[in-house]
Amino acid sequence: MVASQNHILRGCGYVLDAENAAETARLMLRDRLVNEVMGGVLPEGVEGRHLESILDLACGPGGWVLETAQCYPWARVTGIDISETLIQYARAQAQVQGLRNACFEVMDLLEPLPLPDDDFDLVNARDLTGLLTPATWPRVVHEASRVCRPGGILRLTEFERPISNGAAFTQLQELTRRAFQRTGRSFPPPSHHLGILPRLASLLRDAGCCQIQQRAYVLDFSAGSEAHEALCRGYEVELLLIRPFLLEAGVTTPAEFDDLYRRALLEMFAEDFTGLCYLVSAWGKKVCPDRDPSEREAPASWSA
Repeated sequence: MVASQNHILRGCGYVLDAENAAETARLMLRDRLVNEVMGGVLPEGVEGRHLESILDLACGPGGWVLETAQCYPWARVTGIDISETLIQYARAQAQVQGLRNACFEVMDLLEPLPLPDDDFDLVNARDLTGLLTPATWPRVVHEASRVCRPGGILRLTEFERPISNGAAFTQLQELTRRAFQRTGRSFPPPSHHLGILPRLASLLRDAGCCQIQQRAYVLDFSAGSEAHEALCRGYEVELLLIRPFLLEAGVTTPAEFDDLYRRALLEMFAEDFTGLCYLVSAWGKKVCPDRDPSEREAPASWSA
């Protein structure tokens, strides 16, 4: 059953084996680290809003949903993902933690969602780069807008490839970028980046959002930093799981990858290692039907 699901996941665009137990642990840990660096599960000013219904797209093992449900016990927080295995894991975690307001459903993000129009106060999506392509991004964001109520919030948070002083680690990130470009997963024009971060605001705007705001964050995983051990262990798993994708994309060979991977591990846990991971969060309000189009780019006010 798992092998069949993995085939489905790859067919829908995932570049990693999302149901690998080590990947599940990595995603849960990274959710916690990212929530910490961002100062919480929601962007500045949204905390004071009365949110009754919240949706998380491609929720994976449910880390963001579980923490949000804990922070907002009055809200109904729903996570959706294509993986039955991850949804079952998330449901079990919600039951263990006694979070009756957290629910999880199996849904394919690349298909029309079986959800009503204008139903959620907040629609959240994080780290969809490994799933979506330039062709599917607009369709998914428009579907997110459909299920968001007028005046509700759409929020996208995405990552760029990390940078470091490690030669082998850097080469593996470059191979990943080349694989994304070769398989049509990165935005044009070709560059040293995946191209998603500068597109977030325009994706929201094209989906009918106004008062769009953005904020950049950085995760420092250099030697001696608080996140070093956890994030480096996470990249240890991520790099190993992305090996089949890089080989299939034809950007490396088994021998080259294995040598780079071995050297990258030594680099990450050396005393002089430095590494940074950049992410951007963009959010905006869904335009109300009777809203004056001239107000689409008015300065946003997120205070309670």
